[in-house]
Amino acid sequence: MFPNNRRILSCVRIAPYVCFRNASNEGVVKKKVQEVGHKVSKEIKSYALTKYVDYVRNYDKILEVRFPRAMKVYRVFSVGIKDLYQDTKTFVKAKSLIRNAKKNGGGIHSLGLKEIDIFYRMPREMLKVSPVLLISALPFANYIIFPLAYVLPKQLLSTHFWSLQQRRDFALQDHKKSVQHFRPTFRCMQARIPSVNDTDLTKKLSQILSKLASGVHPTVEEILEVKMLFQREPFHLNCLYPRHKNQLLKVHGMHTLWSRRRRLSQRAEEIINKDKVLEREGVTSLSLEELRSACYTRGLNPSNMRTEDMVKYLEQWIAVSVHVDPATYSLVLHCPILLAYNQPTNRVLIQ
Repeated sequence: MFPNNRRILSCVRIAPYVCFRNASNEGVVKKKVQEVGHKVSKEIKSYALTKYVDYVRNYDKILEVRFPRAMKVYRVFSVGIKDLYQDTKTFVKAKSLIRNAKKNGGGIHSLGLKEIDIFYRMPREMLKVSPVLLISALPFANYIIFPLAYVLPKQLLSTHFWSLQQRRDFALQDHKKSVQHFRPTFRCMQARIPSVNDTDLTKKLSQILSKLASGVHPTVEEILEVKMLFQREPFHLNCLYPRHKNQLLKVHGMHTLWSRRRRLSQRAEEIINKDKVLEREGVTSLSLEELRSACYTRGLNPSNMRTEDMVKYLEQWIAVSVHVDPATYSLVLHCPILLAYNQPTNRVLIQ
């Protein structure tokens, strides 16, 4: 054969191996490219997902920046509804506990401080907020009622929807109205001195009222010495003159339209039941906000008061109320006058 032919034949034999080798390299490269592409795609997806999660997590902050007023309303109602729901569950549970306790000879005193507060507070709270919740269920009504309720929280919403500052401000406003009726109630008590038939009790009552008029308060012992006057003429709930009842209702933040004696009696029972639980668990077990609320309920303005002074006042109050029974409910209703009439924080509120 010719030399050229041999060269051609050798190339023909080698060619398949070269082609196979080149094809093998291309496959490896292609595979590596695919792996790199898949890895890059996976990282891009992971990055995008992370960014999306962060965006969703912080979406409320974005909305708060773009729509600050709308988000503020949303936060008020979302938090308020949760608190209202929790307190409603506690209220139902407390009612069940009281029912079971009565079957076993017990009663409301088996509740703790938080439960007994919710038990007495929630009926008023639910009645107050129910119109807003019912109206908001109507089509498109929530766009009107929620902003309106947000503007008028004291009138339309329960305390669950109030901020801490609003709770303090509204409590002070209500207490300021109550304090305006301390002096008229005191005058009503003075006017009934001639109605006391017992000379010794007349003297003791006169001393107590003279102390109040001179800027000091009677001691717990002095108050208990005239306890008899609150279970008969002149200060039993059945013996109070209409004006005296009206002033006493306003001292305790209640209206004067109907069932005045019954509502005063219910108010006294509520305070006494709370006092018994408070005596059992101790005044010092209260948080600062609970301490403030307890003082407002019992006729004292706690603004700018030291914790020690608030505790001392509540202990004096309880020392009187633990001796009160249904026959002397009127005594605990007059305690804001007897114990808090000359308190400096109350005096600054009297115009």
